[in-house]
Amino acid sequence: MRDYICRKHFAEILILLDKAPMSFNELLKTLNAYPDTLTRRLKEMGSAGLITGIKMEGKLRYELTDNGKEAVKLLKDLQKILDGLDEIISSF
Repeated sequence: MRDYICRKHFAEILILLDKAPMSFNELLKTLNAYPDTLTRRLKEMGSAGLITGIKMEGKLRYELTDNGKEAVKLLKDLQKILDGLDEIISSF
């Protein structure tokens, strides 16, 4: 995951999909991303076992796998740590 986390839109996609499954176009509009970039990210995340595509109401939607849900938990933990560091640094 270390290789992926700094890539553009990686964390945002995980956080969005943690809320609800989304289609490619929904992700594209929400992220204001380039289609090629989003396509690459979704393929990488699928290959890493973090997301999967499902058919819902005739549309392909992406959702988190169990590993993806665990990755979101870790991202949230990391955010808490970073917020704590920001507080320490800003107190000087």
